[in-house]
Amino acid sequence: MTDPLWRRRAVLLSGLALAGVSLSSQVRLTRQRQDGSAGTSQFTQGDSEPHSVVAASEKQTAGPLRLGWSPWADAEVMSLIAQRVIQQAYNIPVERVMADIGIQYASVARGDLDLMVMAWLPLTHKDYWKRVRDRVLDFGSIYSGRLGWVVPDYVDASEVRSISDLRNPELAARFSNTVQGIDPGSGLNQASERALLDYNLSDMRLVASSSAAMTAVLDKAVRERRWVIVTSWTPHWMFARYKLRFLEDPKLAFGGLEWIHALGRQGFDLEYPNLAAFLSRFQIPDLELSDLLLMANEKTAEVAVEDYFDHHPARIRYWTTGMIG
Repeated sequence: MTDPLWRRRAVLLSGLALAGVSLSSQVRLTRQRQDGSAGTSQFTQGDSEPHSVVAASEKQTAGPLRLGWSPWADAEVMSLIAQRVIQQAYNIPVERVMADIGIQYASVARGDLDLMVMAWLPLTHKDYWKRVRDRVLDFGSIYSGRLGWVVPDYVDASEVRSISDLRNPELAARFSNTVQGIDPGSGLNQASERALLDYNLSDMRLVASSSAAMTAVLDKAVRERRWVIVTSWTPHWMFARYKLRFLEDPKLAFGGLEWIHALGRQGFDLEYPNLAAFLSRFQIPDLELSDLLLMANEKTAEVAVEDYFDHHPARIRYWTTGMIG
């Protein structure tokens, strides 16, 4: 990341009314747990804990913190890491809540979720961000990423190098006139819809599904050496498993380099100042994250996170205490 750590933001913005969007059709995420459990974590307080820096005023009394996440490879491991750090270093239980990304933004703005760690900015989630930016905390970027359309490297680059090449009906037919997408509410699928319009790809259609379905379609096509286009992003384990490349995007339908931010509800930094300090330092190098995602896919996300904590104690210590070395 290029931003110095000391310039990363944890600023509480003024509360303005959420305009231009109706939330009545969205699922309201209530703060009341039904079972009284601490959430979906596989880690317990008996695990090897980093140095506890929890202040007495930050000890949880009204149930667990609610952390939103999406069923994406990077979102799963990053939410598990955040959950483990908060529970072990700050002695605060955390419930991970899976929800559509748009619902997460609205729920953090309402205070139904305390945190989310999957805000792709400035472009991918710009529509969601515009609706809530005056009602949430931005703790800064955690890692970088890129979105776009991806093909296996055996797809001849001399024939198909750019998204604009797909205007050729014969080339579009080689891909069955299909772009395999992920969940319909994702910023990636929304950007893909824009790309179809920006590049005038009237012969192509976007198939919305899920990230798991996308990787299954890719795997089957690679094994059969068929031409395929999938919507994807980096970091993602699929780039370590397969030889892939992004199609060039001269119209910048998918933007350029993106930054993935942690967001919190209003007042979170006042109630949990030490936790807010951790979130402002919560940053992971892209190479480390790629290795983590590959292990998560080959084993489990919980095993990969356990391994990361075992091999990066200095980074965990910095996140929780601000101490370097």
